[in-house]
Amino acid sequence: MDKQIKRSSYDTFNAKSYLKKNYPVGPDGMPTSHEDWLQWLLNNLKDTFAGGKLSGERLLDVGTGPAIHNLISAARFFPNITCAEYCQENRKELEKWVRGEEDAFDWDPFIKYVCGLEGQSDWEARKVALRDAIQHVVFCDVREENPLGALNGGPYDVVSSIFTLCAVAMDKTDFDGIVSHVSHLVKPGGMLILVFDLEATHVSDGTVSRPHVFLEASDIRRAVRNSGFTDVNDDVCLVKSNEGLQWDGTGYIYLTARKCSE
Repeated sequence: MDKQIKRSSYDTFNAKSYLKKNYPVGPDGMPTSHEDWLQWLLNNLKDTFAGGKLSGERLLDVGTGPAIHNLISAARFFPNITCAEYCQENRKELEKWVRGEEDAFDWDPFIKYVCGLEGQSDWEARKVALRDAIQHVVFCDVREENPLGALNGGPYDVVSSIFTLCAVAMDKTDFDGIVSHVSHLVKPGGMLILVFDLEATHVSDGTVSRPHVFLEASDIRRAVRNSGFTDVNDDVCLVKSNEGLQWDGTGYIYLTARKCSE
């Protein structure tokens, strides 16, 4: 498929359908997910940010989509967060939540859940802190050598990207290039946090199915190391079944790595 065609397909991305499909809340008022993949992700993020290995104030989240769940733990430590996203519809959803608009997606159950993981009781204060921390919602294109263009603002202390780079890559070569582009946004000694689907060939937003590059864990580790990172650590979550899901992967990988100092 032509790269330009795949880019333009995100013009029709249905953010509200995606959120409703992928971030349901159970009868107990807490987030629920197939085989607890979301709980696995949020717990890993909690451990990363509370683990004492991160420093600085500026965090860039690449490909945020319409969701803020992966930034809840980050807001406890990083007061300056930039959300970078290609799709205009997703940027609009993010901005609605930051402004507190009535029709914004309700992330309160997710904030409560993460604060519970952390042993923090004042989830409303975290909600305020996260809204204050998200200082910029900007356009990015990870296929460009400088994904942020003129809005770069210099390298960041931490760069995260959750389920994005693999979804936009055409093939493994393209994926390697995308990881390299994103690596330029991390300062020397800074941290990269990545989450990917494993061995998937397609994924859906709940309305439209899109192709997905097939990646094994070894492909991802290699791409990160080749882009100038060391101290590469990961946690793999395998799913027993993806029946009924609009996705055909075998699991997920959560990876952290340190940018080599110059």
